[in-house]
Amino acid sequence: MENDNLPVTPHQLALDIYEDMSGQGTSISEASRDIGFLRNNIFTRVGGLGIAARRVLDAAYFLVAAKAPDELIDDKVYTFTAEINYFKWLMRYDSRNHSHLVAQMRAAAKARVEIMTAPSIEELTDKDAWGTISLLGDCYIDRGLVCVLLSGRVIKYLISPYKAHWLSLRASTAFSLSLSRAIYDRLIPCEGHGVTEWFAYEEILEWPGKVGESRREVKEFKKRFLEPAITQLNEVSDFEVSWEANGDRLPPEKLRMRFRFTKKQGVDAARAGIDDSMYLVLHDEFAFASEDFERIAHNRSEWTDARLMQAVEYTRHRLNEGKITSSPKGYLWKALIGNYRIGDADRKMVSVRANLRETGKREANSRSTAEAKLHASLEAQNEVAKAKIAVEVKTGREFFEAADASVQRDLFQSYIRGLMPQRLIEKQGLKREELSPQNILVKDKVIADSFCTHVFAKQKKMRVAQ
Repeated sequence: MENDNLPVTPHQLALDIYEDMSGQGTSISEASRDIGFLRNNIFTRVGGLGIAARRVLDAAYFLVAAKAPDELIDDKVYTFTAEINYFKWLMRYDSRNHSHLVAQMRAAAKARVEIMTAPSIEELTDKDAWGTISLLGDCYIDRGLVCVLLSGRVIKYLISPYKAHWLSLRASTAFSLSLSRAIYDRLIPCEGHGVTEWFAYEEILEWPGKVGESRREVKEFKKRFLEPAITQLNEVSDFEVSWEANGDRLPPEKLRMRFRFTKKQGVDAARAGIDDSMYLVLHDEFAFASEDFERIAHNRSEWTDARLMQAVEYTRHRLNEGKITSSPKGYLWKALIGNYRIGDADRKMVSVRANLRETGKREANSRSTAEAKLHASLEAQNEVAKAKIAVEVKTGREFFEAADASVQRDLFQSYIRGLMPQRLIEKQGLKREELSPQNILVKDKVIADSFCTHVFAKQKKMRVAQ
């Protein structure tokens, strides 16, 4: 059943957090809840911007992603506004230097990125689409408001879910070095542990913005830019990062670098804002991956702890009923999005069924115990009977072997005249004519044992008669 309450939008959530934290002078990077948006991977290729200009883009894109209409017209220009102090908080801009803020917005407005359907510019053909777009479009500050104007076409590229990643403003604003942030942008679309592609050294030089001519030399760049950036990445990001070159002492034009990375444990849970117990349920029981936790983070304002547990309980309930036969994880997503829940009547039914199952188990255990006792008793009786027969056979054999010929003959004749012995002899594949007092103990063991018990019975009667 659908929740009648309207969900809190990401923009409203950010405003609520801003109102709580701005009065305390706390920055967005210290927020207890994550704030962010889905961003297309092409926007990770932005270079040549300082850290503040990058944050201008992040704050503007958050507003666009949160407020953009569902239906967009390519050639229509859409306006997005925010109160200036709120905008500065989103970009973690602590300075009161208004001219500097304007300069950063101007730098962001000049930045452009190439878009194409080919994997790279070298592979571009006349059948591929290519374009270059302004990253910020038109922007201005007026009467305490920041205004950003973007066309529907650019907005579509920005928020397209195809090959997109979750950009956390809480995480991205933690960087103070532009190169750290540029490397981070190239890592966040990656999944799990791995290594990036090779980047030309000349390309990496453009990532942090302006680099003085003296510091473009490889040794100086490593010391002043690359090594501090890697240190900061390992300190404040959700990755453990190292770098490697394609060789030693190569000229800059031949030098290439790549970055090895592993995602830190617990980051998915922290990003999604869930506790460890819920993380383990989703990760271990339902095989959630990083992209699933990012999806939760994106909708955390609506998918509360209670709603997550509600979806888990509902999915477990359907599993126990045997109603889920393909993908429990997929069904959990369906339950979470659809706000499915177990009603009180369903809970009572589950409890009654559990009690019935428990009663059935106890009864089955009782029956099993009784059957085991009966079987043991029968086995014991059988063993006693076997022992008794063995004694009778031994005693009968000893008596027969000690008797004289006439007694042996009488015992033999009394045995083979009986109906049961005759059937046994026939069953064993023998004829009466083949048996005699001299060979009856050695001709067939089954017949011999039967004869000895007959002798024992006769001996017993003889003792009683005496």
